[in-house]
Order: sequence, then structure tokens, then C-alpha cells
Amino acid sequence: MPLVYELWDELGAFPASRTDDALVHLMQWFRRHLDADNVIWLGSLRLLDDAAAKKDPLLGWRLRVRKSFVLEKKSYRQLVASYFSDEHYGRLTSAFYRKGNRPNADVHIGMASWQTVREAGIFRAHRLRDGWIDYAKFRRTEHYRLYYTENDIADRIWTVFPASPTVESIVLLDRHTSGTRQRRHFTKAEADLAGAALRGAGEFHRRLLLLHGVFRNVKALSPLKLRIVQELLSEKSEKEIAIATGQRPLTLRKYIKGIYAEFGVRSRPAFMSLWLGES
Repeated sequence: MPLVYELWDELGAFPASRTDDALVHLMQWFRRHLDADNVIWLGSLRLLDDAAAKKDPLLGWRLRVRKSFVLEKKSYRQLVASYFSDEHYGRLTSAFYRKGNRPNADVHIGMASWQTVREAGIFRAHRLRDGWIDYAKFRRTEHYRLYYTENDIADRIWTVFPASPTVESIVLLDRHTSGTRQRRHFTKAEADLAGAALRGAGEFHRRLLLLHGVFRNVKALSPLKLRIVQELLSEKSEKEIAIATGQRPLTLRKYIKGIYAEFGVRSRPAFMSLWLGES
């Protein structure tokens, strides 16, 4: 556990304005200590109440943000963009319902996704082959071919942190094949280490989800708005933020007012209190 304690201290040393840097640090830690080839972070939000969720292919849950440490294959990125960007990330469209409820729904909604939403509300850490899902059956699906084989994923660990009844922070650890070389599978000890590392990092999860609009169900922030949010969490004055972001003061003020409105606050102190857990 000393490794885990050191990680928590390192994550805690990052100020709120550098939350994304803390995420990169976490991903690098997993690559170094668990021999992961890639680390992916997902912010998930439940958008439907119980009655409506029962009729939904993912029980009302949607991914709102996805960050991958390693740039995936172009074909895989195109696959994700073609299906998920418009109909999955935070939107509930009729097209998604049709795809999610038709007989071949598992093409895009795999067994792991189904099981993940069924277990919502509890912390969990699972391996691809630990009996969490029927791996032999999963491996025969078209979803597995598209989302695992085509992307050279040989093994995966899922860790899911329930930040609230309607918000979850998900970290995926992947090992890839390399040509004909088969990577060793993750062990139970490695999954336990991943779970321990993430289960005790609640403040990190909360800040990350808040920064990317998941906690407040804010629309995905543009790169400029995200930069302004990070600057607002620093000690810089608005004049200094305008210079840092290349915006005219009046233009910046409009952006800031819009950001405050999206997060449901009216002032910078109230905005910053969100990151302190006081609001």
C-alpha cells in the first residue's frame, strides 16, 4: 500500500487548476506500476429516472467525456465518432433507442457496458476474465471484434467510482497485442491495486467530473472554455486571464458569465467553492 499512499499524496498536491494534469499523472502511474499500454478515463451520468431508465438500453446512463492516454488507431477513432459522438455522449435520441433495442444491439453496446450500468452505485474493479462477464460468449460477439480485436486490446481492467447516485468516474486499463506477441493477462493482485488506488481518491474524481461538466450536467466545454475554467481556479486576475487566453477583456467577461451560468453560480468565489466541496 505505500505505493497507493504516495499516489494519493501526489494527486492531492495538484491544485484544482491543474486537475487535468493530475489525470495525466494518474495515467502515467498506471502505465508504470501496472504495465498498462493505455489508460482511458470516462465520466458517466445517469440522465433518466427509474421508470424511463428501465426502457433504455443503458438504463439511463450515458458517457459524457472520454480521455485516452494513447491516441488510438484512426479506424477505431472513426468507429467511436460515427456512433458515440452524436448519439451516446450525453444525448438521448430516437436513433440511439432504435440501435440500442434492436436484436444486434450488442454491436455497439457490449456485455461489459450492460454489466457496468447494472452495478451502478457501488465501487467495483473487474478484469476481462475474472468471471464478471461470460468472457467466452463476449469474445464471439461483433462488439468484441470491433472494440477489442480491431483495437488490439488483449486484456482490460474496469474500475468504477460512484461519485453520486447519478455520476460515476470510470478508469479502463488496457494491455495490447503487438503483432503476434501476446501480452500477459492482468492478475487479481493488479486489479486489486488499481481498485485500491482509485477507491481512495474521491476528491480527485469529484474535481475531474466537475471540471468536465459531468457533476452539473454541463454541456461539454470547448477547449477555450476549459482553459478559462482552469484559469479561474488559479490566483490570476481577470486581466491576467485575458492575456493568458488571448481574449479581449470584454470578450472574456462574456465567456466567464456564460460559464458561471452553466455551473449555476453568480460569482468567482461561488464558482471556486464548487471545487472546495462547499456548494
